[in-house]
Amino acid sequence: MNISPREIVEKGKMIYYQIKSRLEKKYNLADYVSIEVNSGKYFVGKTPIESASKAKAKFPKKQFFIAQVGRVAGVLK
Repeated sequence: MNISPREIVEKGKMIYYQIKSRLEKKYNLADYVSIEVNSGKYFVGKTPIESASKAKAKFPKKQFFIAQVGRVAGVLK
């Protein structure tokens, strides 16, 4: 199932705000999170590339919503 970038952003933001307080307690505010929006699974790294690489290793054909812990960023195709 293909999902549009707009849907990824909408779902990603919703998931991000559900897990935001947990992320902020566990990770540094300079870290990044990549979220696979269909499963809700997320991957944290020191850079957007590190978090996206972890996500792509688990879900190689998916697109991800990326946010910096503490604030929202965007979408990775």
